[in-house]
Amino acid sequence: MSISQSPFMQDNNLVNELREVNLSYLLLAQRMLRDDFSKGMYRLGLGRDVAELLMDLSTSQVLSLASSNSLICGFRLNDIALLGALTKDGMNGTLKQVHASMMLAQQEPDRVMQEVSQ
Repeated sequence: MSISQSPFMQDNNLVNELREVNLSYLLLAQRMLRDDFSKGMYRLGLGRDVAELLMDLSTSQVLSLASSNSLICGFRLNDIALLGALTKDGMNGTLKQVHASMMLAQQEPDRVMQEVSQ
């Protein structure tokens, strides 16, 4: 017999999951930028200033930023044409990857992270 969770518990679980995603994203972003700065910027959709700031965050700064109750990374597939192209039947995997890369390259760097850095 399962005991249903209270709304408070559900909210608390959601906030904890958001924090985990934030921490994972920040650690991944730092690793990608340290391994290959230009490729990391491209794959993360970040401008140089934000990428440099993220790469240089201390451990305590990463933990503090990750503890936000809001998701700090953005969903880059918010363009209907891009999302449609990626889900379209008939394209093989390689063609989908190339098409997605071309469309993502046309997007501006993430504005939300740029605003956070100011």
